[in-house]
Amino acid sequence: MATQPTAPPPPDLRPVSGYSGGPEMSLLDHLKELRNRVIVCAIALVIGSALSFVFWETILGWLLAPARIDHPDFRLTSLSPTDRIGTVFKIGMYGGLIVASPIVFYEILAFIVPGLTPRERKILAPGLFGMIFFLIAGMAFAYYIVLPASLGFLLDLGSSEIETRTAIQPYIDFVIRIVFWVGVAFELPVVLALLAKLGLVRARQLLKFWRYAIVIIVLIAAVITPTPDPYNQVLVAGPLFVLYFIGVLFAWLIQPKRPAPATT
Repeated sequence: MATQPTAPPPPDLRPVSGYSGGPEMSLLDHLKELRNRVIVCAIALVIGSALSFVFWETILGWLLAPARIDHPDFRLTSLSPTDRIGTVFKIGMYGGLIVASPIVFYEILAFIVPGLTPRERKILAPGLFGMIFFLIAGMAFAYYIVLPASLGFLLDLGSSEIETRTAIQPYIDFVIRIVFWVGVAFELPVVLALLAKLGLVRARQLLKFWRYAIVIIVLIAAVITPTPDPYNQVLVAGPLFVLYFIGVLFAWLIQPKRPAPATT
């Protein structure tokens, strides 16, 4: 007598626990946790901004330092009554974001980690550390290498009959743009390593892609650098090209190993 097929068990519709092995969290609990972490981030941002407001003149001196390497008497010009207060607030906001960034990163990590799988949790902490390290390295490279070269070229360009007067707002925007985007571009090795760890790419694929990577890196350097001369573009593209191969090496080291073919 033929046996009747067994019906599949009904799906488990119970809510997934917010923490592995911990108590279940409702949507309202998640929203309350998110609210608390946002409040902590906001408080850290306010404190960091307050400190930046207090020392805004010192920070402004740091921003002027790259231009004063070749032009010791370099000064900024205020073109409107609101330029000064706008500069103070811009320095305070960006400075506060930098000061509060460790706390912001921690709060984001603490909120996301419980919802990740154990495999994803293992790569999140080193990935976050790597992102912070390469971001700082990129910003330092932009501040000490790219900015002095770019400003030296731009401020010396043209006839000696032209008097250079640089407004406050354009200069601050210029410096922040260079420092920020070069720092972001230096995240390339971490991005490639994380993609490889998640199984989205393989190191061999990245290595074969190197010709296209050169073109993309050159285009990125052309967008980041404010000058049309090839010197400053190569100054940015060269390290990015090296970082691409560092990312390939990271991808090769941490990518999941493929199972060996079964032998018969």
